[in-house]
Parts: sequence; C-alpha cells; structure tokens
Amino acid sequence: MTPASAVPDPEAPESVRHWTDLIRDWKASSSSTHLIPVGGCSKPGLSRVNNTESAASEPVSTQRYSTRNLSGILQYDPSEFTISVASGTPLEEIMAALSENGQTLPFDPPRAQFGATIGGCVASGWSGPGRWRYGGLRDFILAASFLDGLGNEVHTGAPVVKNAAGFDFPKLMVGSLGRLGVLTRLTFKVFPQSVEPNTWVVRCGDLASATLHMQTLTRLPVELDAIELCQPGMTDLHDWSIVLRVPGPEAVAESIMDRVQRNVGEAEVRRLSEEHAEKSWSKLLHVEGEVSVRIPMTPRQIETVVQTFPSELTELGWRMHFGLAGNVLFVTGAGDLQVLNFWLIEHGLAGLVLNAGDASTHGTQIGMWRHDEVVVRVAKAIDPHRCFAPLLFGEPLHTKRLET
Repeated sequence: MTPASAVPDPEAPESVRHWTDLIRDWKASSSSTHLIPVGGCSKPGLSRVNNTESAASEPVSTQRYSTRNLSGILQYDPSEFTISVASGTPLEEIMAALSENGQTLPFDPPRAQFGATIGGCVASGWSGPGRWRYGGLRDFILAASFLDGLGNEVHTGAPVVKNAAGFDFPKLMVGSLGRLGVLTRLTFKVFPQSVEPNTWVVRCGDLASATLHMQTLTRLPVELDAIELCQPGMTDLHDWSIVLRVPGPEAVAESIMDRVQRNVGEAEVRRLSEEHAEKSWSKLLHVEGEVSVRIPMTPRQIETVVQTFPSELTELGWRMHFGLAGNVLFVTGAGDLQVLNFWLIEHGLAGLVLNAGDASTHGTQIGMWRHDEVVVRVAKAIDPHRCFAPLLFGEPLHTKRLET
C-alpha cells in the first residue's frame, strides 16, 4: 500500500483559470472552511490541519483540491541546465526527461514512485539524501508562480541561475505546505547525474562509535554523495551503521573508500550489491510507514535523542534513522502521535508529519514550532481573508518577554 492510498482522490480544477475562480468564489462565500492544495497525495500527513484556534471554538474545517491537472514540462533546454514545469507534474516524468540528457535534480526528491508531484515536493520542503553533497531544494529553485488568497497569479524569481529580483518568494514557498498559495509553475536549475555511484556500509557496533565515525567522515576532504546513520535492523541486523553513497568512476570510489577505511579504524566496511543498495536507499529516501515524521535537529543531539526516545514507542516497533549526517531525524511506526508530540515538546524539537494513521488526532505540525514573524506577515498580506489553512507557530518571543 502506498501512502497515497490512505487519502481519497480530491477534486482537481482543470486549469489555472479554474483555480482562480475557485479561490475567488471561496473568498466571496465567506466560508469558514479552509482550502488546502495538494499534489499527488503521496505525503498525506502534510494536508492534515492544525487546530490553532482556542479550545472553545469550532475545529478548523478544510477541503483538499489537487493540482494534478496542472501538469507538463513547459520549458527545458539541457544546455541551459534549467527546467520549467507545471506544479502538478509527476516527479517521475521530470526525472525521466532529465535522465535522457544525463541530468537530474540531485537533492533526491522523495516518493516519486508514489506519484509525488514537483509542487508537492516544494510545498513539503523535503530533500532526500543527495542534499548532503549538492544542497537542498531551496538551493535549486529559481522561480515560482502561485495563486494568492485573492485569486491573483503572482510570478516571482527568474529562470536564471544568478538573480537578485527583490523578495525571494520562491524560497519562501519551500516548506509552505500549501498554506501560502497554490503553486502553478516552477523553475529549477539541474545538475549532471553522478557517475556510477555505489553504496558502502560502515558497521559501527554501538551508537557512540557510530556518531564518532560519522563526525570523522564529515570532516574528510572527500566528496560523498550521501551520509545516513541507521539504527540496528535497518541495513544491518545487529549494529548501528553508516550508509554512504560514493560517486564513481570506480577508481575514484576506491580511492575515497581507502581513505574512509583508514579513518574508521577497525570498523567493518563493505560494499552493498546493487539490489541491496536499491532496497536500502528506497527505505531511507521514502520513509514509508503508517506514521512517519521528519524532525530537524543537529548531530550533537543524536545520543540524547536515542537515549530519551519514548520506550513505549520503541516497544511498539517504532524505528528511526538520521539523515544528512545527523541533521534530520526520521521516525516511523503505527498509532497515535500523542506520545511523540509530548517528547518533541520536552526536547524543543519540531516534527513534520509525512504520514499519519487514521487514529491520529494531530495535524501536520507537532512538537515545538517557533514563531516566524516574516511568514506570519507575508501570509496576512497575500491571504488576508484566510482562504488557505493556517500554519502553526509558537507565541512571539517579544510577547513572552513583555509578559515576564
């Protein structure tokens, strides 16, 4: 079962014009229901609403509409290393077109095989393991067109690599979760595909050794495409392991791994077969599960996170892995998110719900979300009638200081 199967297919306006009419009719009706644009529904947890109203008020009501009819590659010149696409275009279609010319989006857009769209990829702000070497989605988006809360189409950025065209709306839309507008057209810079990458695993035994070796590898003057840290049972049955994607050609990869081996001491280093590597990267890239949550963090927090992770979730079979050399935590399991939510708040962490079980009563954002005054003010300006579902933010820090 794919993540998309948990969400019924929403209605899909036929064109940008139909989207415009939908938003303007929504505004005119003064509806208390909020609009949430979605793509292929490959990350259904991202379209769950957070009830930011007071406990005495009615729960926030939402309705989903899909951009899947806004599809197609609009402009692509391989020699320019840029591509412009409609927001509802499936990632698989884009990656196939780029691959024919030896190019790719190197930040590894997740869940392409589940029908994810490029607009949903931007709205989620979720970059895959390739972000370690090449940078994240924000580093590749050049221009974005979107419909605001009044039904106006706004064109921002420019389809050139070097640009200084005012407020950087394209990057603001990365991770916006469809709460700031309906993306209609997107432009990216692209890179050549990595040459013959292969996958190696460093078996580290315990967590302390794994974190120490990972810190060592991140400081080496070698180019690794990806560095992921996995708990026992993911790529190795018994040991904490570091999974490396090493670029080719073969002579270069062997030179890199010789240096890796010298720096990890007695830890076992082995190359995975193509079949094993494909299964491992699929698991690490797509983060499948009835419940799956993405949690930004820092490598220094790894040992604390593992030691304090709720035992009741561990006993229920919840799993974790650390992406981007420990800069993001992914947890998967089954059941409600209440225990995880309390744990995140206790440790000052924020979680983004990619998948959520039917029993869950939580929205897309759980844990401790901090106030972002820029996003709050932009949202009020481009969506004054609150057509789109609200984002969840904490209280402004200056308000708390005044109260104190």
